[in-house]
Amino acid sequence: MNSFNISRKRPFGSPDKENVWPSMLGIEINDTCIAKKQPRLALGSVIIDKNFLHSIPYSPPEHFYIKPVDPWSPVKNDSVQLIPKLDHRTPPNRSDTRFKNGSLRQILKWTRSIGEYGDGNNAFREPNSVAWLDCGKIAVVDTNAHCIKMFDSESGQFQFSFGRGRTLGCQNLLYPYRLAVVPDGNDQLVVIQRHPRPQIHIFSCQGEFIRRFGQHLEKPRALTVDKSHRILVIESQIQKLHIFSLYGQILSVFSFEQHLQFPTSICSNNSEIFISDNHLHSIKVFSYTGQVIREIKEDIYIQFPTNIKLNSKGQLIIIDNHQGLNITVYDENQQKKRLGAYTARICHSQILDVTIQTNTNILHLASKDYRVYTYQLPL
Repeated sequence: MNSFNISRKRPFGSPDKENVWPSMLGIEINDTCIAKKQPRLALGSVIIDKNFLHSIPYSPPEHFYIKPVDPWSPVKNDSVQLIPKLDHRTPPNRSDTRFKNGSLRQILKWTRSIGEYGDGNNAFREPNSVAWLDCGKIAVVDTNAHCIKMFDSESGQFQFSFGRGRTLGCQNLLYPYRLAVVPDGNDQLVVIQRHPRPQIHIFSCQGEFIRRFGQHLEKPRALTVDKSHRILVIESQIQKLHIFSLYGQILSVFSFEQHLQFPTSICSNNSEIFISDNHLHSIKVFSYTGQVIREIKEDIYIQFPTNIKLNSKGQLIIIDNHQGLNITVYDENQQKKRLGAYTARICHSQILDVTIQTNTNILHLASKDYRVYTYQLPL
C-alpha cells in the first residue's frame, strides 16, 4: 500500500471528458478518426510528496473584491456612445458594435434593474409580464406567486401587490400570465390567467377588481389593448385571434392556422394588427377583418421574435432571444426601413415580456433571471 494514502478518486478540477475536445485530453485523432490512447503525462516533472497532497486550495489575493449591484440603482454612464459619430479617418471602436448572427448591432447597457428570486416585495418567482402605467408605475405579473406587484418607475420602490387572496372583492388570481394597460383608460389593467382556468380579469390601477370574462379561451399566449379599448388576444397551438370589448363582448374571432405556426406577441396601431411568429421568423400584419396585409421578414435581423411593441411614433420594436437579447427597430411607414439594430452587453437568460414608456424609447424587460431591466434606445 502506498504510504501516502493517495485517493483513487479523480482529482478535483480535472476536465470532464464529455465536455472537452479530444486534443485537450492528450488524445490524438488520426485520419480515420480513431482515437489513440496516449501514455498519462506526469504533472510537469515534480516529485509528488505529502506537501503536494495537502496543499492549500487557491484563494484570491486580499485586494480582490466583487462590488455588489444594488437593486434598481443607476449605474455609471457607459463609455459606449449610443449614437457614434461617423469618422472615416479612424476605424470604429470594437466596443461600440458587435457582429452577431450575421448582423452588425450596436451594444447597449441596461441602466437600472430590480428584483431577485424569492417571495419578498422586491423579489419574483416568475416575472412573466411587465407593463408601464401613465401614472408612473410599473406593474409586474409574478405568475408563481399568483399576484401583480406595483413599483414606482423612478425610484423602483415596491408600493403594493394584489390578486392573491380575496381582497377588494377579487377572487384569487391563479397563475396570471400576461398584462396590458388600457390606453387613456385611467390605467386600467387587463390580465390573462392562462392555467389551469383561462380567463381575462380587469383591474383598476389600485388593484380593485372590476370584471372578468373569456372563460371559453383555451391557450391564450399574448394580448394587447388598442386605442379604441378593444382587447386583442392571440392563442398559441390553435392560432386563434379573439377581439373583445372592454366590457367582455366578443367582437370577432379569427382562425390563423394557415398563416401562423407559433405566435408569441401581439400589438396594434388601431388599424393594423401585428403578430410575431417565432417559428416563421417574421411579423405578420393583419387587418381587423382577419385579412393578411403584409409580412415583415429580414433573415439576419428577425430570427426568433418573442416580443413586439409600437412606440408613440408608430415605429415597430422587435425583441428576440437568439443567443442573447437582440432589439431591431423599423420605421412607421409599413416597416420598410430598418432604423436600428441593438444587442445587450450582457447575455440575458431569456426575455419574457417587454413594455415601453409612453412618448419615450425606454424599455422595461422582464427576464427569466427574476429581474426587470431598463434600457434606453437611442432613437
